[in-house]
Amino acid sequence: MSTTSNGQWLNQFVAPQLLAEFKNFKDDFIGVLPGAPKQALTADGIRFNKLINNVNFFVDNTAEFTPQRMTGEKTFVAWEKYDTDPTAVDDAEIRYLLYDKRNVVRTKHADTMKMGLRDHVMWKLCPDDDKNANMPVVRTTGGVTNGRKRLLFKDLVEYLEIVKGLNLPDQNQLFMILNNQHRTDLILDRDSAQYFADKNIFFDATTGAVRNVMGFKFFENNQAPVFNSDTEKKAKNAVMVTGDQQGSLFFYAPNAIYHIEGMKILYKSETEDTRNADPTSEFRLQTYGLVNRVVDYGFGAIVSDNG
Repeated sequence: MSTTSNGQWLNQFVAPQLLAEFKNFKDDFIGVLPGAPKQALTADGIRFNKLINNVNFFVDNTAEFTPQRMTGEKTFVAWEKYDTDPTAVDDAEIRYLLYDKRNVVRTKHADTMKMGLRDHVMWKLCPDDDKNANMPVVRTTGGVTNGRKRLLFKDLVEYLEIVKGLNLPDQNQLFMILNNQHRTDLILDRDSAQYFADKNIFFDATTGAVRNVMGFKFFENNQAPVFNSDTEKKAKNAVMVTGDQQGSLFFYAPNAIYHIEGMKILYKSETEDTRNADPTSEFRLQTYGLVNRVVDYGFGAIVSDNG
């Protein structure tokens, strides 16, 4: 049986192997989020103006018409700053390595930034609780397994009914990010088998991915927003406790914004280090971005109920 310990092999006759990290890098849903119009960007953030439709419709009107003023709403989204913490590499630790550790460090930072932004986007788009009918958050109703109720196909259909009631203009922009538990629930649910005699209509037989049907376009991710027993969204990266459950995120893409400025690579070469006995280099990443709901309308979640 192999053993693993901290550190790196320095013997040049032992070929060092970089072990694959078992992490979830999936962030494909970000590709459907609209970017920011350049004209709207300012030093403080981005500003949106929206006119409220108060135009009335008449049939066989005989009275004199009275012109109405069309009022507006304004939305401001502030810049956020995203960083990775610095990684130091000194000359002594890399002298006999048969791979470019500094280059690998850069790759690890890029991976961390990618995962961090993915988690941040999901958390920012997810509603804070179930109090706003314009951002519906509902609980599952299926049988109990491992302390939670499974997601039923019926729950998904009923949630679609709620979403359709929001009258969102572009019905091709309804997206759902299923967490891994809910994806499994749908595969096991007998109702989905009943409605789709050929389950390949709903699931890809090779990958098990849920296909885009019933008006929803599905993504899947092992990362998911977490709600407490009062259906309040927990802080990002908060430790789950008894009563907490994962949710599947719904979002109407046009009502979101995702914009990342150019990534800054902050690097201090060891050739600039004149004081340390083992000259040290440092590396980190930094950027600014805009990630948020432009309007609190057309977002939601399906959360596993406690069993």
